[in-house]
Amino acid sequence: MARNAVLSTALAVTIGFVLFVADAQQQPGGPAGKAPPKGAVDGRLTWFDRQGKMSGTLGERGVYRTLTISPDGKRVAVERNDPQSQNRDIWLLEVSSGAATRFTSDPAWDAFPTWSADGTRIVFTSNRSGVYDLYQKAAKGAASEELLYQSSEGKGPTSWSPDGKFLIYYSLGQPTHLRLLAVNGPPDHKPVPLVDPQFASITGRFSPDGRWIAYSSNESGQNEVSVRPFDAATGSAGDPVVITKGGGRTPLWRGDGKEIFYLTLDGTVTALEVTAGAAFKVGTPKPMFQAPSSILFWDVLPDGSKFLMPVPGA
Repeated sequence: MARNAVLSTALAVTIGFVLFVADAQQQPGGPAGKAPPKGAVDGRLTWFDRQGKMSGTLGERGVYRTLTISPDGKRVAVERNDPQSQNRDIWLLEVSSGAATRFTSDPAWDAFPTWSADGTRIVFTSNRSGVYDLYQKAAKGAASEELLYQSSEGKGPTSWSPDGKFLIYYSLGQPTHLRLLAVNGPPDHKPVPLVDPQFASITGRFSPDGRWIAYSSNESGQNEVSVRPFDAATGSAGDPVVITKGGGRTPLWRGDGKEIFYLTLDGTVTALEVTAGAAFKVGTPKPMFQAPSSILFWDVLPDGSKFLMPVPGA
């Protein structure tokens, strides 16, 4: 029994360490001027087709990190270093032309841009108050930024519900924990946990119809992608359904909700056909291509035809 206890402890430590490293890679990072955070890539935003072939680049070369494609697939919101000041802000890029427009310009760190389902607003995190709080701004960039939610813990938003009523973010402490936040309310209103806080969880994303949430966690014993049913009327999530085997992270939905894309632990871009009815059914995982080794942040066009990732030196 002593030997089994030792083995169990060693396994728990190993799993905890792997998740700690993965979570640490997704932190916004420290002050500008210091070493770039994990996930920052000095290169070009690059398109890959489903076979892994590079099919073009977007925008100028720079230091890129967190990014999301707009729901209509026409724009990209991306965290990028300013070429002159090296300040880390959010920029908007036109997919058709590559034209770039600066979206934020505060001296603080702005990151994790997340689109509303109608593409009219963007929520992001910023440490301008000393803590990574949530702010929102019209996607056209004309209106001023509004404080959406503040608390004592750092926050990294990852998804906005289709009805606009809820946000998913993860706490930036160690380990990370997914939270569900009602959008309407005072800046200090309280979120609810999506996953039992005894487990690490990260990168939650609403399905296009708002009925399911996909995310990564270690609640099954190792880091896997799971889904939970979501009831928008009550703002509550149901029991988890683990949909990957052997490890998975950073899930993305296809725009029609019929596929989930994820990265395996070795960085293989994988597609999984899904049917989200009364029960959640999955097909056979289809490995597509190996992502560049430095990739932590990525997104997919709504039709699932191309993936966008920052590639070093491209």
